[in-house]
Amino acid sequence: MRLEARHPRCCATVLETRTRDGMNEDFRGFGRLIRENRDFRRIWLCHMISLFGDWLSYIAVSVIAVKSGGSALAVAMVIFVHSIPLALMTPISGPLADRVDRKRLLLGAYLGASLLTLGMWGAANASSVWMLQGLLFLRVCVSAIGMTARSASIPSIVGRDNLRLANALLGLTWSVMFTLGLAIGGFASDLLSPSGAILLDAMTFLLAMAVAAGLPSLKPATGEGGPPRPGLGDLMQAWRYVTARPKLLATVLAKTPPTIANGGAWVTLNLVAGPRMSFTTLAIGIGMMQCVRAIGSGIGPLLPEWIIPRNSLVGTIVAFVGVLLLAAFDSVLTSFIGLSLWGIGMGHCWVISAANLQEATPDHLLGRVTSLDIFMFSIGGSLAAVLAGFLCDLWGDPAAGTWAATAAGFVIWVYCYRLTRRGGPAEE
Repeated sequence: MRLEARHPRCCATVLETRTRDGMNEDFRGFGRLIRENRDFRRIWLCHMISLFGDWLSYIAVSVIAVKSGGSALAVAMVIFVHSIPLALMTPISGPLADRVDRKRLLLGAYLGASLLTLGMWGAANASSVWMLQGLLFLRVCVSAIGMTARSASIPSIVGRDNLRLANALLGLTWSVMFTLGLAIGGFASDLLSPSGAILLDAMTFLLAMAVAAGLPSLKPATGEGGPPRPGLGDLMQAWRYVTARPKLLATVLAKTPPTIANGGAWVTLNLVAGPRMSFTTLAIGIGMMQCVRAIGSGIGPLLPEWIIPRNSLVGTIVAFVGVLLLAAFDSVLTSFIGLSLWGIGMGHCWVISAANLQEATPDHLLGRVTSLDIFMFSIGGSLAAVLAGFLCDLWGDPAAGTWAATAAGFVIWVYCYRLTRRGGPAEE
């Protein structure tokens, strides 16, 4: 310690070495998982392919919404129809993932999403914004089943010792494909038209389905009461299990605070991208800003523990700081710093909370507990986006929604923090 105190350069070198060694260890682990675990490799490839297509159409739908009228509420509806179906499908997707072979659910979700995206392509060509968003709503409903099944299958594929590593790789993949998809989506929407980008999205779902066809059977374990049935009855069994364990409840709620802030900031980003990125087109400007956020989300889970402790509550605070910087300052540089911190915090929270949830939940309940997790953050994010859009229109301020959404997210964060300080006889 004395040597480091007397020689700052030596101290900086030690810290840099620790950071580099930690990241190198993670990347070696990623390579080992992909190389040695064939089933995880297929899950990872499916995840990568479908994400790439998702972000192609994400930009396309945003551009169509902005050009159709440009109101903040119309922009907010894009994220609303991307999120609220995840919540509505909870009573179906969770019990199905604990009852039906999860491979079959993945295949059906990819096929259904491809067909509905073809319908979106037709609606975009017909310039029918509300039909486009209606079909997107249905597509996300179908995708929610596949999303829950994929997440619930991870522990049985990689083992519980590799959960953080597997989720970090999936999070990094999300970031990379988010970056590539949004960047290419911006150019595709300019060069091919928004409908052309949506058509490419439909093709990616079919490719992901072909890859998933090689997976083995992924049948869930059976609990004492037998396989659950879709509906609220058996879902409440999982809810009672979670609420009896305060720390697990905090884990289930962990993604909700940053996602609420995300809903408000997403509206702000789309509204300010044109003025702040005036040196380029709207589509490319939105794509560039989203890319900066995406790069941050990939870096967040890889940062060593001495920089960001492996606690999802810490990542949430980083995300809050980032979205408030985006809202408070108009300069491009400060916006990019805010976008980076927003992504770092979201990515860190997402990976840590997902790994903790999978580790703490028995397999026969994992589909339902995962769906509860999805319900919480999707309902929070979608309602926050609509509220943000309404407030931005009401006050004529593109940042108004971000301030309100972040305040609401902080209230939930305080509740989660208090849960982590509690325990009880049922806590595991």
